[in-house]
Amino acid sequence: MKNQVWYITGASGGLGLELAKYLLEKGDKVAATSRKLANLEDKLGKESENFLPLQLRFDKGLNAQIAQNLAAVQQKFGRLDNVVNNAGYGLLGFVEEVSERQLREQFEVNVFAPFLVAQHALKILRPQALSEGGSAANIRARIFNLSSIGGFRVSNNSTPYCMSKFAISALSEGLLLDVGEYGIHTINVMPAGFRTEFLGASMVKGELKTTAYDARRKSFEERSAAYSGKQAGNPQKFAQILYEVSRNPKPPFSLFMGDAAFKSAQNKIAWVQEDIKATEADAGAAADFADAGGSAFDRR
Repeated sequence: MKNQVWYITGASGGLGLELAKYLLEKGDKVAATSRKLANLEDKLGKESENFLPLQLRFDKGLNAQIAQNLAAVQQKFGRLDNVVNNAGYGLLGFVEEVSERQLREQFEVNVFAPFLVAQHALKILRPQALSEGGSAANIRARIFNLSSIGGFRVSNNSTPYCMSKFAISALSEGLLLDVGEYGIHTINVMPAGFRTEFLGASMVKGELKTTAYDARRKSFEERSAAYSGKQAGNPQKFAQILYEVSRNPKPPFSLFMGDAAFKSAQNKIAWVQEDIKATEADAGAAADFADAGGSAFDRR
């Protein structure tokens, strides 16, 4: 398909903004959201033939807003080809220093919102894909979920954020199993550090301070401040890669982004394999009943 229709959450800054700009330059049609409509219009312009700015606030009306947004996309463009669950922020801190309120807010934005977006989008994508002969071998639509390399391995002082991104990675894999056979493919995007405001305006710190972590917290904050604005990841390259994946008839499921993400993933895989080798003899078949039957978990 020459021109495609996209729905992108959190597009007034960072990776979402770069993606929306790139797609519009390529001639695709973009519906994009922001908490404040004015921020989106300032950066991408008013509504036009190929662009639909939408507001999405993370409050009690979130579910209804998402449903209204996607109905507006279908009404304006007549179809939907790609969904990008991009909106989110980083809640960083040691476990003892993060309040329950903060953790719940992190999951509201980073987990519940993408789940609801996928749920409502499928009401458009599934019948559309089926009407176009969609199947596992004939992909007609894609859902890009912005997880993180932090959704594959946990980094220091980032447990709450990584918890939310592990949940997104699970959502992605579950969607692949749910709707892959209908021609709707899910891509779990796992970037490393990209040059955005993630370590600036998009970062929230744990509000419960514990003196035991003072030195480590100070070291982390100093390293983060020095790294901010110098991240290796190029947001324009990110946008180009997602565009190319949207045209790929056989796209990947796991899409690591940036050299650091690939190296980190390989290190995590090696670490897990070490434990498997060390424990399988004593904790594998040895932990089962002798008359155990087959399991749904021993294969993909």
